[in-house]
Amino acid sequence: MTDFNYCSILSKKSNEPIAGTAPYAKHFVFITWPKKYWQYDALEAKGDFPKGLKKWMKEQSKVNGKISIRLINCSGMSPDKVEIYIYPEKYCYSNVLPGQITAVLETYFRDGITTAFLPTPIEVDQIFICTHGRHDKCCAKFGQELVDKIRYHVSKQKTDVEIWESSHLGGHRFAPTMIDFPTGRAYGRLCTDELPNYLASRKINQVYGVAYRGSVFLTELEQVAEAHVQHYCYAKRWYCQPLIRKIERLTEDDFRCIANFSDAENSVDLQNIIPDEMTFNFKLKSFESPSGCNALKEVQLRRCWVLESTESV
Repeated sequence: MTDFNYCSILSKKSNEPIAGTAPYAKHFVFITWPKKYWQYDALEAKGDFPKGLKKWMKEQSKVNGKISIRLINCSGMSPDKVEIYIYPEKYCYSNVLPGQITAVLETYFRDGITTAFLPTPIEVDQIFICTHGRHDKCCAKFGQELVDKIRYHVSKQKTDVEIWESSHLGGHRFAPTMIDFPTGRAYGRLCTDELPNYLASRKINQVYGVAYRGSVFLTELEQVAEAHVQHYCYAKRWYCQPLIRKIERLTEDDFRCIANFSDAENSVDLQNIIPDEMTFNFKLKSFESPSGCNALKEVQLRRCWVLESTESV
């Protein structure tokens, strides 16, 4: 029996589209910090976590482009020393004292890599899954289930990837939400029984289209276009890496893009030939969904981009 006491279930029931809903930032920073200290706003964490980091993030985003800082957790973690992971640059600062966190970030974003604090390259893929129950109970329920199951599958397949619990990643109504780095591919509504298919797609560097929210490194229309095209390719069972070649805003409520499929391989259905290019037409439509599990009856009207039609070029 479906439990409608969760915002993610109500959002899915309303058919609110997931494509193009990924959180955007130019830089993503993940800091290890025990989950028991997380608050509703993760950067207000307890323990010896530095004060004022949220304000610093907002100020530095004006200078360096948007910076998104999230906390991450794994079992047995200590707050005595932390690790800081930075994407898309793929750097890791290890054994950082809590009192040094702000200084490390200030130095990096102001001066780059210096002898004051030396990072090492991140050499393993990392998946961050939101389990931030203090922010929304969807993340605690569906996120934690996903963490447990994906760790099982990764261990069974001996896949070289780290699985981390993360603070709020944005869009808890799409829970469970996660971001796969270094690609920056964001996913939502990924059911645990879909994990073998997701991991199989991931292994060959293909987007798992059915749960794909978009690339966290793309801005609004770029992200919407790329995500919807990936959904389209997945539904068509096209094994390819589409390239968004052109985006044209037509009106406030309409835009289109041209996607190139020149690197396409044969689809599963050999009768279904992949064209070199296609035009995708998008339109804004309204959907009703709650803002979160704490306000299930406070329905919000959301304007979302949907794929209206396609044309062969």
